[in-house]
Amino acid sequence: MLDLLHLHGFKCAGTTLIWALQRHYGDALGYVESPDSGSRLPWQCLAAALPQRPFRAVTSHLITLPPPGQLAHLKVAFVRDPIARLASAYRFQRDLQQPRPDWIEGLSFEGYLEQMVRSSLSNYQTRHLSPQEPADWQLRNGWGARPELIDFERPDLFVGVVERYDDSLLVLEALLESQGTPLDLAYAFARNTTEATPQDRADEQALRGNGDLFMTELDRSLRRRADERLDRHLAALPDLDDRRQGFRRRCAALAADPPDPTLRGQADWHYLTQDGWVEVRH
Repeated sequence: MLDLLHLHGFKCAGTTLIWALQRHYGDALGYVESPDSGSRLPWQCLAAALPQRPFRAVTSHLITLPPPGQLAHLKVAFVRDPIARLASAYRFQRDLQQPRPDWIEGLSFEGYLEQMVRSSLSNYQTRHLSPQEPADWQLRNGWGARPELIDFERPDLFVGVVERYDDSLLVLEALLESQGTPLDLAYAFARNTTEATPQDRADEQALRGNGDLFMTELDRSLRRRADERLDRHLAALPDLDDRRQGFRRRCAALAADPPDPTLRGQADWHYLTQDGWVEVRH
């Protein structure tokens, strides 16, 4: 069984966490995806294929959340303010993604949102964390929104909050230590971020004025639940102020002399189908 399974939500601080995981696990960290970037990867596929790979931890954008006691001792995900995530996703695909999608050329933020409404990216964070039932595969290709099945009280599931990233990592470090796999999750700087233009900020603010925006309503609720659970985790941590100070010192030391664990590009990811591991050329 894996130490940790990272369910990497798009534009949810995943690359910064992966940097810390890579620094600790090296080649024992697997980047595992479906060959089709729009298709979910059933967790059962990885469970069946895992004996063929020497992974101790896995990160994946597409894997579904396993039930308690399956695949990994600890499942980890991060959520963030859904409008901030949408704005960040738009800027990333517009400015940084390589190769850049043809469809985003000249597309406004409003046009981007119209596309999201018609896709599985509406309430994306809820869909990403929802355990998938058979009907969800038939009707939504593994992207069903099942917020009632996301159990924040599960001892093997930790959902951090991007806007409270350092405190989330303190809790995650404590949970990993309690299961006998201590990790130093300090980081030198936030990775894979984008800079908003004045127009970007104006567009995001205009979207926030629409309080009934249905494409984020489930994700807003999910974020509130994550905040509340994080508060309870922090309240149970002894010596919280000392832990915070120590974590800041560790981050500062890395920023002053950053190591360079190599994050793997798509050519070095591992691809998996229901038939097993496959080779994908890029």
